[in-house]
Amino acid sequence: MNCRAAEGMVNRYINHTLTIDELEEFLEHISTCSSCYDELETYFIVHEAMQQLDEEQAETAFDLKQLLEQDIRKSRRYIRKKKASRFLAGFFVCVLIGLLAAFLIYIFWDFKQTLG
Repeated sequence: MNCRAAEGMVNRYINHTLTIDELEEFLEHISTCSSCYDELETYFIVHEAMQQLDEEQAETAFDLKQLLEQDIRKSRRYIRKKKASRFLAGFFVCVLIGLLAAFLIYIFWDFKQTLG
């Protein structure tokens, strides 16, 4: 991913509208590109500050940089969970296909034995 693509994803990241693949690529890019990380940090801080003002939580002081790091960690956990669920779903489909194949082989073998 290049910086232009990453910069175009900043708002979608903040709004949690990236696909799993886009999110993974975006997080990979910002982990190695300080310029894009800084841009994300700026937009994230502005977004969170505006949200706090809208919710009238001005008296509550948050470390907005820490909130961004928590959000990034949460996004990485989300990716791991999605990948694990994809793997498990694929595994169970393979097991079901194997069981179906074994059942059909058994039926065919039993039918062949009956015919003699």
